[in-house]
Amino acid sequence: RTAKRAEENATKLNGITLYTLTELESVLGVTHRTLQSYIKTGRLKGVKIGGKWKVTEENLQKFINGDV
Repeated sequence: RTAKRAEENATKLNGITLYTLTELESVLGVTHRTLQSYIKTGRLKGVKIGGKWKVTEENLQKFINGDV
């Protein structure tokens, strides 16, 4: 149910779904700081847009599947 809510709130840009770290916190069950650490270490790929980190649906799936 939480994942569904995050998907509903996600931003779409040219058909690419983008999630904020705030949206991913509840989906993945980790803190904002932990997600920032994952990005810094390369464990999760993200991009900063407008001063906020965004993670594509593709990169989220790779992270979940351990394909990073």
